[in-house]
Amino acid sequence: MQHDLLAASKIIQEVVHGKNIEKLFNQYIGKNHNISLVKDIVYGSIRDIYLNEYFLNKLIPVELKNLDIKYLLLNAFYQLSNQSIKSFTIVNENVKAAKLINNKFSGLVNGVLRNFLRKKPEFEEPFDLRIKYSYPEWWVEKLKNQYPQAYEAILKIGNTRAPIFLRVNVKKITHVDYITLLEKNNIKYELILDKNYIQINESINVQNLPGFVEGLIYIQDPAAQLAINFLDLKNDLKILDLCAAPGGKATHILERFNVLLDCYDINEERLSLIRDNLNRLGLEANILSYLKTSQQYDRILIDAPCSGSGVVRRNIDIKIMRREEDIKKFQNQQMQLLEQGWSHLKKNGKLLYITCSIFNDENEDVIRLFLKKHTDVTLEKTHIPKDFSFIDSQLIPNSNHDGLFFQLLKKN
Repeated sequence: MQHDLLAASKIIQEVVHGKNIEKLFNQYIGKNHNISLVKDIVYGSIRDIYLNEYFLNKLIPVELKNLDIKYLLLNAFYQLSNQSIKSFTIVNENVKAAKLINNKFSGLVNGVLRNFLRKKPEFEEPFDLRIKYSYPEWWVEKLKNQYPQAYEAILKIGNTRAPIFLRVNVKKITHVDYITLLEKNNIKYELILDKNYIQINESINVQNLPGFVEGLIYIQDPAAQLAINFLDLKNDLKILDLCAAPGGKATHILERFNVLLDCYDINEERLSLIRDNLNRLGLEANILSYLKTSQQYDRILIDAPCSGSGVVRRNIDIKIMRREEDIKKFQNQQMQLLEQGWSHLKKNGKLLYITCSIFNDENEDVIRLFLKKHTDVTLEKTHIPKDFSFIDSQLIPNSNHDGLFFQLLKKN
């Protein structure tokens, strides 16, 4: 286990400094590592990072300059508070890991972890929400201002583990028949949100779900599945998905309608993800590496890059990677994409703007800025089903769905 603990310590350190968590897993996890254990420690420790730093400061009042040891301890606090492994084993394995870092720290690690077990019940509860839920202070303040009645629930839901939600590929199998397939394979599931969405209620590798490899299903949150409801789609339309990777919304459109669909993404690497998903699901679209200036479309979908503040439970590293100044950068990107999309939209065409953010700066404020520059826009209402939690066009993240924003714009 010691080498798993060392890998987790290194990964957390680099995530704190802005590195991509998936790339770090590939870099630090090898054949001899327990992948599940390392990932559990990393994700769990990130969820509680400021809380565990609070505990560390209570136990060691001076700065611990050796970062390998610091994050080893923070990760161990998570393990002792959440994992089913015996406390003795966790302490013992972390002491062994400390010896591999620097033998002189093994006594410190042993003492701190034993003190943690003994003194944790005595620590005063940290009422500072930044510490309690481990979010940056600027993030907490934004939510307080924007959602005065719901901000703590939003912070809390971000620290939960998102379940797997399925979308059935109706070009290959019916919803009812796929549910029968789940039952035949003894997969625990639940129908949620007026029984329209399938939630898997067990831990399983998605590739082991019945029919995944054959393209019977796509893994997609109910909030993201709503997008198809708002574009006013019908057969034979020419559609552009402007930020298409990995292809979730594009493939959903193709499953339900016979349309001409162009998929574009600025990231060449991510275009291969679209191809993979199209091939697995048995669907066809044009993959574009560039957009012709003259090309015009009936419908345009822009799932814009954003802070990801509405999908924290799926991307927990966002909490410590994002900086407040990033929001302005995203807002500029979002405006550029709207301008680009608008130039390719036919008269009377419709453009659906989506983010997975819950910050007004990236949503209503962006639309407001766009309307100031364009007089040929009509905002159309998006009718979100009553079973979802929402304010106007903003979905509020909860246990059933992520927090996405939708706005449909018609070109006059």
